[in-house]
Amino acid sequence: QLTEKLQDAENDSMAKIAELEKQLSQARRELEALREQLSPPRPPSPPAPQPQECYRLALERRLAELEEKGLVQILRGPDGDVAIEIVPVVIETPAAPVVTGEATAATTTGTGTATDAPAPAPAPSPPPAPAAAPLPPPPPPPP
Repeated sequence: QLTEKLQDAENDSMAKIAELEKQLSQARRELEALREQLSPPRPPSPPAPQPQECYRLALERRLAELEEKGLVQILRGPDGDVAIEIVPVVIETPAAPVVTGEATAATTTGTGTATDAPAPAPAPSPPPAPAAAPLPPPPPPPP
C-alpha cells in the first residue's frame, strides 16, 4: 500500500511538472512576441563574406594596383571574360658617347696625323627586368 501511495505521489508530481513546463513555454512565447513589438526595427546586417570571396576581393585589389602602376593590362571582353597581359618593362640606359674620327682629327694637335678610325659600337643594353613577382597560390579551402 505504501508503494501504491508513492506511485500516486510520483504521478501527481510528474503531471504538475508537465503543466508548469507548458505554462513556462507559453510565457516565453508571449515575452518574445512583446519584445519584437516593442523593440525598434533593425536594418538587416550584411552577410559576412566567405573566405573565397575575401580572396577574390584581395586579388582584384592587387590587380588594380598593378594596372595603376602600368605593370599589367586588364582586357575585359563583352561576354565577361577577363584577360591579363603583363606589360613589358623597358629600362633605358644612357648610351656611351660616340666619338667619330672627324671629331678626333679636329681636336688633335701636334705634328702627328690623325687617322679616320671607325666609331666604336655602342654598348649593348641589358635584358629587360621581370615585370612583377607572380601572385601566390590561393589558400586551401577551410575544412
